[in-house]
Amino acid sequence: MLTPLVPYPPHDGDKLRLYYFLKYLKSRGHKIDLFCLSRVKEDLEQAEQLRPLCRSLYVEHITNWDLVFNLIGGVLVGSSLNVASYFSPELREVLKTYATSSNGQNIDVVFCHRLRMAPHAFRFYLKYVGIGRSLKMQVAESFLNKPVVLDLTDSLISYTGQLRKQSGAPFLRRLAAWWDFWFLRRDEVMWSQRASQAITIAQPDADVLTSHGLAKDKITVVPNGVDLSARVKKGKPSGYPAKGKVACFVGNMGYAPNEEGALWFIRSVWPRVKKAVPDAVFMAVGGTPRKVLWEYHNGTDVLVTGWVPQVEPYLIGASVSIAPLRFAGGMQNKVAVSMGLGVPVVATSAATGWLPDAGKSLVWVADDADAFAAKIVEVLKNPKKARTQAVKGKKFVVKNYPWKTAGQKLEKILKQAIG
Repeated sequence: MLTPLVPYPPHDGDKLRLYYFLKYLKSRGHKIDLFCLSRVKEDLEQAEQLRPLCRSLYVEHITNWDLVFNLIGGVLVGSSLNVASYFSPELREVLKTYATSSNGQNIDVVFCHRLRMAPHAFRFYLKYVGIGRSLKMQVAESFLNKPVVLDLTDSLISYTGQLRKQSGAPFLRRLAAWWDFWFLRRDEVMWSQRASQAITIAQPDADVLTSHGLAKDKITVVPNGVDLSARVKKGKPSGYPAKGKVACFVGNMGYAPNEEGALWFIRSVWPRVKKAVPDAVFMAVGGTPRKVLWEYHNGTDVLVTGWVPQVEPYLIGASVSIAPLRFAGGMQNKVAVSMGLGVPVVATSAATGWLPDAGKSLVWVADDADAFAAKIVEVLKNPKKARTQAVKGKKFVVKNYPWKTAGQKLEKILKQAIG
């Protein structure tokens, strides 16, 4: 199993997904050799918590300088920056040694998590081609000579396609998105076609890939699950408002779509909500917010928490959970978890694209500032009606998104890849 993160602690979408896959496959008696790259140095210590789930474990830190050189290499080769960013000569050497070991020779399938790990799952070489003798990457067989299942999670073609057009996003992010969108239309399809099977978390992402040329039989949707069995600390968390109606936005606030969504909400939506509901309080909970978001924390009606051990206590105490994402991909766990807890949800269409119509009917959806504010005000002023609908949302999520079902789908795909 190859992944660009350490899936512990399982407190965000990608980590949750891989952690529960590991747990399920382990429970089914499968032996897993886990190879992790990570940009977060602190996560290397957390990796030890995964040893009970793995036969062997390799963890490597991708430093800032590694990232810089990888991005330069991506530009020179003519590759998407996302694919180039996690290249590691050290990992490739480790995999070469692993391929000749008894463990490596006895594996049945390679599970590759996220597109940026695809170059490590396959052999490739560089060659000069064309009149201008430009450097191009040529892909050969699976690195370990085994079938590869590629879990894209989200379609990066879709994500960068949205981001490059988002006027509120920082210029450099939009510029990088323009570059990546150009190359991802080739790279994401190429790596997916090369794999035995590709996986996305939601149908809209799969549809984007097939619209760009990926064969329909090459892509399967495996959604995340929602786990409501975790023990949640009772009572209001430290710093939680003693009174007032709380609108709560949870997620990694250092992640571009969340940051942009929070800033748009504070600047464009929140004044409209406060005018109608003066005692309302907005909380941005989780992750590693940058200074641009921290500056809005005033200790009264706009609260930014930074990282928290659990987001559930903040949601349980909220009057409404919001997902003001103006660009997004895949399944939004913040929406799924909120629904699973029976909390009313107001979200954009970008944040609810993964939901089928039956699920969308159980949340409040709006995209412009006036409409988004109006939906929140409606929920805050009619709490009984909102909770009644939220209870229906909880039943829908519990029924349709158990982790066991996701694990079963993954196991079936892995077995089919083996043949």
